[in-house]
Amino acid sequence: MKITESAHTHKNNHIAEAFINVIYAYTNAIQNLPEDKSRPLKGGLDMALRILTGSHVTFISESIFRRIQEHKLNLNPFDLIWEQRHSMGPIIINNRKHSYAVWEHTTPIREFRESLISLQNKDEIAQTINKYPGVAWISREENNKLNSLGFQRKRPGGFLNCYEKAGIKLLNEEMYTKSITKAKLH
Repeated sequence: MKITESAHTHKNNHIAEAFINVIYAYTNAIQNLPEDKSRPLKGGLDMALRILTGSHVTFISESIFRRIQEHKLNLNPFDLIWEQRHSMGPIIINNRKHSYAVWEHTTPIREFRESLISLQNKDEIAQTINKYPGVAWISREENNKLNSLGFQRKRPGGFLNCYEKAGIKLLNEEMYTKSITKAKLH
């Protein structure tokens, strides 16, 4: 599978299916309220999207792959959730300990939310959810680079374009498995 064909719903599709009605209810209600009254519903939709996308990552960066290899970590990063971000060890920045790995939404939640709100029916929402690329484990340094380029809240030209500008190379689970197998053979 090519990196561009990867989608969050390829794994745990049942979760996405369960959320379609919830997300449609939120978007429909938001569309029918004045802008100044919809803020709490947008917050609720953001939480629903975080839960929807919180089951797993779709990608890891090559930096995360190298970290796993170099530290001989006995884990599959595609099985980890946000709460397990410390599994890949710490990094010290300004005398403060942070997780090396960052749980990064390839399309920021706000941007994803706004794209869903603009849709007119449940089928369009389902299609958009099923195309959502998902989340990536990237290094703290890569995350800082994305932010310094202005890509914290938006991804003009798509996430792959922004990641490329930040020098981030991604692997999907199939590519990771092949790389692990290849590394074990050498």
